[in-house]
Amino acid sequence: MKKMVVALLCAFMLVGCGNAGGETNVEESTAIDQAVEKESDLASQKEAVEETIEDTNEDASDVDIAERIDITGCDTFTDIVDKALEPGMGYTNVTLGDTDALLVCSGAYDNMDGNMAAIDSAIYIYDKDGMPRCIGSVASNGTSYPLAEKDGFLYGGIYHGTCVYTIKNGELIDVEYAWTEYDSDGNESYYYAKDGEDAVEVDSVDKQSAIEEKYYDANVLNFDVIK
Repeated sequence: MKKMVVALLCAFMLVGCGNAGGETNVEESTAIDQAVEKESDLASQKEAVEETIEDTNEDASDVDIAERIDITGCDTFTDIVDKALEPGMGYTNVTLGDTDALLVCSGAYDNMDGNMAAIDSAIYIYDKDGMPRCIGSVASNGTSYPLAEKDGFLYGGIYHGTCVYTIKNGELIDVEYAWTEYDSDGNESYYYAKDGEDAVEVDSVDKQSAIEEKYYDANVLNFDVIK
């Protein structure tokens, strides 16, 4: 940006010198207009990218199916399914870590592979008193990335990346996640986080690729839909 400002100042100075005799330097004026237009286009492109990222993240964070479900008076997973779920919602049972869980989605879709898949889910387990409680919710980034499970791990897609969850000590935890960010010129930066720690920039896409391979090898969750 500083280089652009300097370039523009130099261009204005040249125009000023050219106009000292009362003549207009058309070529220099055109160059200034083109430079300003290019800078404006780059700024607009960057803003569009940032808005897209922000909107996607907001969409994912707003998908909190748990807020829609009142499990008051429900003593079992079966009670939740029979009493608390609305038509169109889906449910499935899965073991995450060493914990049996009930996953409830806001809606399921035909994944064209024999499964009614979902991209969001509230997660319920039994507490130490044997009562069901919600320990959180997850949301995957679009129907191209349905929730999947393998070996006690839950997989979902995030913006330009993949996240892995499990249940440990009665809590839903982020096992690891990785994603790619792009600047306005299309240059890539890679980020990775593990065991709930802050994400750090890494040198290559290898960690993300490794997680994606596990995700693609996992089993897409099949939800029973409430009629």
